[in-house]
Amino acid sequence: PRNGVFEIATDSTNNSYVQDGKLYIVPTLTSDVIGYNNVFNGYTYNVSGCTSSNHSACGAVSNSSSGSVINPVMSARLSTVNSHSIKYGRVEVTAKLPRGDWLWPAIWMMPVNNVYGPWPASGEIDIMEARGNGISYPAQ
Repeated sequence: PRNGVFEIATDSTNNSYVQDGKLYIVPTLTSDVIGYNNVFNGYTYNVSGCTSSNHSACGAVSNSSSGSVINPVMSARLSTVNSHSIKYGRVEVTAKLPRGDWLWPAIWMMPVNNVYGPWPASGEIDIMEARGNGISYPAQ
């Protein structure tokens, strides 16, 4: 969903992988892929391996005149919608959260069927949401 986040979701192993039985979701900088200046002006970026269901979130154009920047952070969005679901029971998550600007990690349980329409109309259960900076950080 396009909800004002500063990240691009990819299927890159730079952003998500399993090692020693643990899932790692790692934010990286878009500038490491396309260059710092391209984030801000004169570049069209189409994300290969974009995992967003909203295809407009899979590409961006930077233009300093209009103030349009390409999302500066790349991360992963993982879904089990076509492979796993839970009706009753307990969900337990142990997670180490990233810290820093532009980061807003979240773990959500989404509905299998969008009975009332696409997100957010059919709801979500937030297991966890946080921001990457402490409450004293002035820019948030």
